[in-house]
Amino acid sequence: MGGPALTPEAQADLVRRAQAVLRANDRGTFTQPAPGQYPHQWNWDSALIALGLAHFDLERALLEIRSLLQGQWRDGMVPHIVYHGGPSGYFPNAEFWQTERSPAAPALPTSGLTQPPILATIVRQLHERHSVPGFVREVLPALLAWHRWLHTTRAADETRLPCLVHPWESGTDDSPRWRRALDRVQPADLPAYLRGDTAHVAGAERPHDHDYDRFVYLIDQFRRRAYGPPAMLAQSPFLVQDVLFSSILHRADEDLSALMRAVAVPAEEVETWLATVREQFSRRFWDETAGLFFDYDVRAGQALRVTTAMTFAPLYGGLCSSRQAHRLIDEHWSNPAEFAPGAALRYAVTTTSHGEAAWEPRRYWRGPVWINYNWLMLEGLRRYGFERQADELRASSLALIARAGFREYYDPRDGAGCGAHDFAWSAALALELLSAPSGG
Repeated sequence: MGGPALTPEAQADLVRRAQAVLRANDRGTFTQPAPGQYPHQWNWDSALIALGLAHFDLERALLEIRSLLQGQWRDGMVPHIVYHGGPSGYFPNAEFWQTERSPAAPALPTSGLTQPPILATIVRQLHERHSVPGFVREVLPALLAWHRWLHTTRAADETRLPCLVHPWESGTDDSPRWRRALDRVQPADLPAYLRGDTAHVAGAERPHDHDYDRFVYLIDQFRRRAYGPPAMLAQSPFLVQDVLFSSILHRADEDLSALMRAVAVPAEEVETWLATVREQFSRRFWDETAGLFFDYDVRAGQALRVTTAMTFAPLYGGLCSSRQAHRLIDEHWSNPAEFAPGAALRYAVTTTSHGEAAWEPRRYWRGPVWINYNWLMLEGLRRYGFERQADELRASSLALIARAGFREYYDPRDGAGCGAHDFAWSAALALELLSAPSGG
């Protein structure tokens, strides 16, 4: 898998280059994910960027998180984009969202959707490494309000699993796992729009136009309803429970509970969420015949049976039994017809199974390798004792970055860089990968 181990000199050079990317993308109070393509602040990007920044500038890392939380809505939602710094050529721009229609929206322009809630996990890591109890107390109310919003306002049933109303909330926008749920979305009276993403990146590496029409149509439906959560849950044609999002939230709930205990704040509410999700998770997502976790289409009342790398996310979330974990690794992770490197694939982990008809090795979340997902998998593999697989994945990830630079994502066949250049979380997570030696 991947290439030879990096020499100490190559590692030191990678550290210097990663820090340079983060500094170049720094906009004073927030870090843009990439120049040109992503000029604003993104939710889970900034959390991961803060993890990288803390390796050489702790105060700047804390400022990154403070800036993100400035966009929190009054009901607790932390949006997926915060539009600091005025207009840009990015679409959708702040005006397109029309979030001022909602009484819950902040004064600062934001999107009207959320993103995977990894922030509490990052705050815990920063606290355990650097001891920042004052900062923990400062951000704890915001973290708790966001998690409460996810488990209550966005929960449609007794599972307490959050429902996503738009593929962008998953962080895996055009994943083929959403294809069947998106087919139910039939755009009508579509507002005029002009995509900005393909001005910076080849169209063959970005979502298809028919998907983008559906993305825009859903936003239009939400803004017509003033982003009212009951209306969105009741009327969104796209309504899913996501294995990846739910796994990230469960891990973040664990970390939120630990943070609360660390600063002597009662955590019973969070512990209740943890217990409920642990009880419900496999009932909702696990398919015993396939040995896979599948997302759930709430609107249709059935599983979305598409094999993607998100099936491994419960390893990160600590939501697998030992038997389930071994089935995932033995039957799927290690299978060259699906995810394992072999004749067709050189680098892991391809985000959609190589065996799926929808697999596209250079198109966004339909096949490329993403460093953020590899980092999640490293955490998950080590959590369940799969040390050899974790060491291989770490080496493969670093080899990709050394080969093609800090790219948004990578072709799993040859390691070619795809998407945006100078991508901030790839730089941030390179620093994290280089700080953790093989074996943990």
